Amino acid sequence: MSCPLLIVVTGPSGCGKTTLCRRFLEEIPNTARVITTTTRSPRAGEVDGVDYHFITLETFSKALENDEFLEHARVYDHDYGVSKAVLREHGDKDLILSLDVRGAQTFQQNARTMLTDRRLVTIFIEPDSLETLKERLSTRGTDDAPTIRTRLQTAETELRLASRFDYRLQSRDRAHDWRCLQHIYYAEKMRS
Repeated sequence: MSCPLLIVVTGPSGCGKTTLCRRFLEEIPNTARVITTTTRSPRAGEVDGVDYHFITLETFSKALENDEFLEHARVYDHDYGVSKAVLREHGDKDLILSLDVRGAQTFQQNARTMLTDRRLVTIFIEPDSLETLKERLSTRGTDDAPTIRTRLQTAETELRLASRFDYRLQSRDRAHDWRCLQHIYYAEKMRS
């Protein structure tokens, strides 16, 4: 039996991480999504326990004190974390996890020593340009203009970190990105 994978998908805000992860779960059998915990409020249509585990800052702080997170970070004025318990919930399924770049780096540092029953694979999604990223952020309609500017400034820094991950996926369109993710997944399954 092959070793189950934990695939961490990262990249700048708006690069398509969520869309790719969603399709992965729909089309690849015996997989599950690692649901992260956050202190931010749900966006329209988001469901607690499906999109994120939404909790209060006080509850998040207590979980930190109790060492319940494999990684955690403060991103755009909200706290996010990956619960250690969540990784144990899925048995031998391959898992996929979408994280911001800073969270993914922290996860890499901690997870390689803590994951004894899974093999970590990290994928950085690179937009074809900052202009494309700006267009994606604007059309999704969840952020105001100052927030989009901040996210683009952050993206410039994040793009310089792409080489620190196992794979760099050069984003073009949804079909291309999906084919690349499938190729990475099946190549890694052959190795495990």
